[in-house]
Amino acid sequence: MNLGQINSGDLVVIDANILVYANQQKSKECVQLLNRCARGEVKAIVPMPMVAELMHTLMLIEARENGWINRPNPARVLSEKPELIQRLTNYEKQMRQFLGIGLRLESVVTVDLIEALSIQREFGLLTNDSLLVAVARRLSCDSIVSADGAFQKLKGFMVYAPEDLGTMWNAE
Repeated sequence: MNLGQINSGDLVVIDANILVYANQQKSKECVQLLNRCARGEVKAIVPMPMVAELMHTLMLIEARENGWINRPNPARVLSEKPELIQRLTNYEKQMRQFLGIGLRLESVVTVDLIEALSIQREFGLLTNDSLLVAVARRLSCDSIVSADGAFQKLKGFMVYAPEDLGTMWNAE
């Protein structure tokens, strides 16, 4: 289902890729969804692993834009140059803006980790994806927003994805 089909008042759990696409202005649908969330039209939950993934991704994007990394394994390259990390400023501004939207950030608790292991076995999801589903289950939320096609195999969930990105399934 596309993002425009999310009804006012709905509760959704949002994947990191949606946040990145909105931040980078790659998807008008993602931007519009976050605006709806900021206005309180849609109730959004972002599990902490997705927040960390967003911060990490924005850091790498800024480093690439600065021309500081262009080799494989950009995180490793950047980690070997802490003086460059200290000079990054744009990702911090972007993260502060994100935090100012007022989305509900949800911690991962022990029961989520245990549930994530079962979800990985059942659906073959990677760690962060399975944690997102575990948090959604714990909070009785049956709607997930992601551009990752891996969520399409879930049972018992409505999965919403941006259509303006073209075929994004398995893009992560």
